[in-house]
Amino acid sequence: MKNRKSKIVFLAVFLATVNFVSCGKPKEKAENGEKKIVVWETYGNEEHSEILKIARQFENKNPGVEVDIQRVPWGGHESKIMTAMITNTAPDIARVDVAFLPRLVKSNSVLELSRFGEINTEDFVPAAIESNIFAKDGEKGIYGLPDQTTGVALFYNKTLFAKYGIKSPPKTWKEFVATAKKLTVDKNGDGKPDQFGFAMHKDLWWTFPFFNTFGVRFLSDDGKKCLLASDAGYEALQLKVDLYQKYKVEAGAWQSGSIDPDTGFLNGVYAMIFSGPWNVKRFRDAELDFGISLIPAGPAGTSTNVGGTNMVIMRRAHYPEICFEFLKYLTSPEIQAQWCQDLGQIPVNLKAEKLMDFSDNKEIKIFLEQMKTAIPRPKVVSYQTLALTVNPYLYAALAGEMSVKKALDTVAKKIETEVLVER
Repeated sequence: MKNRKSKIVFLAVFLATVNFVSCGKPKEKAENGEKKIVVWETYGNEEHSEILKIARQFENKNPGVEVDIQRVPWGGHESKIMTAMITNTAPDIARVDVAFLPRLVKSNSVLELSRFGEINTEDFVPAAIESNIFAKDGEKGIYGLPDQTTGVALFYNKTLFAKYGIKSPPKTWKEFVATAKKLTVDKNGDGKPDQFGFAMHKDLWWTFPFFNTFGVRFLSDDGKKCLLASDAGYEALQLKVDLYQKYKVEAGAWQSGSIDPDTGFLNGVYAMIFSGPWNVKRFRDAELDFGISLIPAGPAGTSTNVGGTNMVIMRRAHYPEICFEFLKYLTSPEIQAQWCQDLGQIPVNLKAEKLMDFSDNKEIKIFLEQMKTAIPRPKVVSYQTLALTVNPYLYAALAGEMSVKKALDTVAKKIETEVLVER
């Protein structure tokens, strides 16, 4: 309770301080007199090289403009941005984690973008653009544009599938259970499986595919009530629990000391896992014969979780109109096709798909298809607080220490009393 109160007090002080320092600042120019915008980004080396190239392309198309790309470590980027807002040293544009944007919107730290020009939200991956849309004072606004989006799909071992006569990956949860049973094998005859059909993580982010495919709504429209404790919620979590407890096709990879899903998949111990684009190169380099398919469909169809980042224009940005034009350029079909073709990533702009050659990156096409039905994470001020609240009860349900109903009933109450109060 003390920690929660401290966070609320800190947020209140932060909001007050941001509003205090938000009154005008002289516009800056580069040494050569060009209009200069500063972008803080947290990319890896390959991505950094790509964003530098894109910045130079934008400058060539916009004489008199300089885009100053500055790298910021991913770890701690949130506190750095908050401190910069307080000390009046914030950049014009910042790349932020999807889960951090609600706090920035609530603190009036970022600008609503539609005031600067048209944004066709239908051009974007639905879950990616939705994470930037917030209602303030009764009106919805767009407070950022996605620069990267990601989620998980079903990875499967083609060699094991062929060995046990499985011709194609499962399309529904019913097929998934049947397939996983065939792939769970006691190879040494000791009465215990040493090869498993599936391996999973326990945490909330990895549980969203289950909730989403069952059509579970996490929060009410006004964001004041948690809706997890519902028939759909119980059914979704029960399936995840049953994979381990009832069907015994899941390896218990979520338990401390177990072989983690990625390692077990590489070693042929786990036949199926959920994973994302970040593992494609790793598995290829290991010469693993694997395939990727959509998450098995539940009553609400196939869906996945959502990760990624957004680009925002900070409240006190110099030349916000130019900042907006840069973000529109970065997320345009042509630049997204270039970005994703060079880096093997999922484009945030759906129109980029027609401009891309997937012959060497067939996996990206599957992930793009998967992301079309993804559902955004709950828009709470602190996603970390939300996850830390939920995760112990997910573990308790998986371990058989608590019934699914009791776990979700408890979680719903705790979210309403300990998480949503921070909205």
